[in-house]
Amino acid sequence: MEERISVKFGGQSGQGINLLGQLISRALKESNYHVFGYREYPSIIKGGFASYQIDFGSSEILSPEKKCDILACIAQEALEEYLFTVSSNGVIFHSVKDFEFSEKAKEYINKNSIKVIYIDLKKMAQQQKAPAIMENMIMLGSIWKVLGQDIKTLTDSVVKYFSKKEGIDIEAEKRCLNAGYSLEEIKDDEIKDVPKSIDKNWEKSLILTGNQAVALGAISAGCRAYYAYPMTPSTPILELLGDTYMKTGILVKQAESEITAVQMVLGSMYMGARAFTATSGGGFDLMTESISMSAMTEIPLVIVLGQRAGASTGLPTWTGASDIDVAVHSGHGEFPRCVLAASDPIESYELIQEAFNIAEVYQLPVILLTEKHVAESMFNISNLPKAKKIKRGLSQNGTKRYLVTKSGISPRWLPMPGRKTYLTNSDEHDEYGVSSESDIDTKIMTEKRMKKVETLSKTIPAPKYFGDKDPTIVFVGMGSVKNAVLDAMKISRRRIGYLHYKYIYPLKYEKILQFAKDGVKIVLIENNFNNGFGRLIKEESNFYITNTLKKYNGRPFFVDDILEYLKQ
Repeated sequence: MEERISVKFGGQSGQGINLLGQLISRALKESNYHVFGYREYPSIIKGGFASYQIDFGSSEILSPEKKCDILACIAQEALEEYLFTVSSNGVIFHSVKDFEFSEKAKEYINKNSIKVIYIDLKKMAQQQKAPAIMENMIMLGSIWKVLGQDIKTLTDSVVKYFSKKEGIDIEAEKRCLNAGYSLEEIKDDEIKDVPKSIDKNWEKSLILTGNQAVALGAISAGCRAYYAYPMTPSTPILELLGDTYMKTGILVKQAESEITAVQMVLGSMYMGARAFTATSGGGFDLMTESISMSAMTEIPLVIVLGQRAGASTGLPTWTGASDIDVAVHSGHGEFPRCVLAASDPIESYELIQEAFNIAEVYQLPVILLTEKHVAESMFNISNLPKAKKIKRGLSQNGTKRYLVTKSGISPRWLPMPGRKTYLTNSDEHDEYGVSSESDIDTKIMTEKRMKKVETLSKTIPAPKYFGDKDPTIVFVGMGSVKNAVLDAMKISRRRIGYLHYKYIYPLKYEKILQFAKDGVKIVLIENNFNNGFGRLIKEESNFYITNTLKKYNGRPFFVDDILEYLKQ
């Protein structure tokens, strides 16, 4: 694809594919390129086949493409799986000894003028007096040569990474990189049309995943405790906060279950310590009773829901966005809530801070949706925005904890010596918190709580519009779909618009109705089968979007998906 080059590493889980992707990404960034990293891997610790694809270019890249210009495989299964994703005039590196390509593969290679280079990594590592674990550095050096880049930049980046590790032979690493870079077979095989890096200070930019940004945003928001049970794709939040607790002072605990985790969050928030948890679909299901309890007791609650594909266990390590229904409607009874959705690290960083502020000010549960594709992909950004002002909505004291107000928001003060005590329980209650089954109290308190939805909807921002001022087609979506559409806008000559939602509920739908009134073709784009976001739009606005672009195979939207749709 023009203006970008794609490099894909393929191998078994446990063979160091992720490290190769991370190292080349850092080196490309140091060369002032914009990068994007996309992972595919099976839900097993070792074996199977996995890939790490790096797209890079001279300008911002937000999503992967389907094809790659360079494929580097260190396992037979990966070579057989990814061979047909190589573009015309591409290069295949592999280390599978005595591998025989099928007739179909040979035909594809010849038809697309693909160069195939076998590297005996084991032999070359021995020649460099390096351990077998350093074989991948030889492959990395060869790729760097084909890209026409300066070996010093790659070497400096690799040395910088390994210098933080104990027991690493840095000189052996350097010898392996140089051996691959000097490989006789690739002297004249540089990839043509590699874009030039033009942002001279881009080496100072950041490479972040959505999970890392959530953790950093929580730290900026004054979070004091994190409780979680490990579940892909949210586990890296637990890992990062656990690795940094000595510096941040955040209490980090791996609970024995998701139920325990969310209950601990409620206990901490009740006492005034900002806390949150993160999980995925199955874990979230176990938390729904506590979500309902949060709303009834009006104890703030923040949950990050990392979406993946499929019902039940589904596809644990693949992406999707099919949990909007459960985020908006989970929990028994009627009660207010807020649902947010992040599309990239910047939104992940900002929205977790917003989640804490909204939860505390409005005294309700807030659910932040991410997706495996957002949570684990590597985004390249200039910097994170300034931390948001912390808003807690606390009162110094009060008389009625559940006082009826026009906004629905009652005074909330922290339980401590010298302040008025109050009752908090999950039964219906009166303004003092005393349990009540009175029809009058039930009606009054239900209406009081539900007023918060109206109050909140007046303060949240409208969806953001990207694109042409006079569009002929406008995509409407949430989450990671934004990134593929924005990348396609840079390539397509069509007058395209995209209406991006990060505040999902309460929903502001007025701009959609305006586009419909203006006669613009509206296309709902979703990473699920049932059009969950479209159904929410219909439920809230009584407007049904008939044109849809859906994907529900566990893979994200590639930029190619949008361009192919526009060609129809």
